[in-house]
Amino acid sequence: MPAKFSRVLLLALLLCWSGLSGCATKLPQTTPLFPGQQQEAENFLVSFFQVPRPTAVDADVRLGWDFLGSKGSVDASLQLQQPAFLRFSATDPLGRSLLLAVSDGASFTLVDNRIGRIYQGKTDSKFWRSYIPQAILTEDLFYFLGGLLPNVEMKAIGAAQDPERTGFWYVWKDGRSLTHHVLLDRRSKEMTRHLLFDPRGDLILEMTYSAYSGARESGFSWPRQLKVTGSAISGTLTVQVNKIYSHGQLAAATFHLEPPAHFTVEQVP
Repeated sequence: MPAKFSRVLLLALLLCWSGLSGCATKLPQTTPLFPGQQQEAENFLVSFFQVPRPTAVDADVRLGWDFLGSKGSVDASLQLQQPAFLRFSATDPLGRSLLLAVSDGASFTLVDNRIGRIYQGKTDSKFWRSYIPQAILTEDLFYFLGGLLPNVEMKAIGAAQDPERTGFWYVWKDGRSLTHHVLLDRRSKEMTRHLLFDPRGDLILEMTYSAYSGARESGFSWPRQLKVTGSAISGTLTVQVNKIYSHGQLAAATFHLEPPAHFTVEQVP
């Protein structure tokens, strides 16, 4: 197995935010709202925020990637919990652990079982930021994977509709000067696209969501299919959720790991 395989897995786990830039602006096509539709669009967004949403997810997923020089997929287990807790374990076809990563949002531990090595550090370290640029906050991952939105000031949001009139586009700029464009589907009342632009107007990420459903009897909704492109990745990432076990709160120990004694631990800057 090539040495860079574990790096590819981690890139997939972290939505492959490598900080590449230079992609041309790709604004979504929209049409202006008809008279009287502004209030309808505002009410629709309010109703989206009012729908009960999960704060955690425990699932089996399959990650697929098609990057420059690398293409493949891997089965993994994924646990996420707000505000920024993460546990990810990738396995080979025989079910053996290849890579395990945990984070509490402030620090992380990454275990590479192939070489018996562990990397530890802070999520604001150069190592971590080599995967996730400074502009991407650690608490963004739950929202981006779940087709969700953090609380946004309504007065700061602009609205339009897609040319087919099947949904409303909403646009706003966050405190980091990143511009968000989000498409909410009128029929399903779910997010179907989320585009993120940097301050220069370049498209960083474009996420497409589909096939929403949650854990059985949970009453929550989660996208079973996610496709990610944009200048922050050198290709395409897909996340297929095969099974959701629960949206219940997870034990704190889930997101912490005691390094095995026989592994080499490296504190990364």
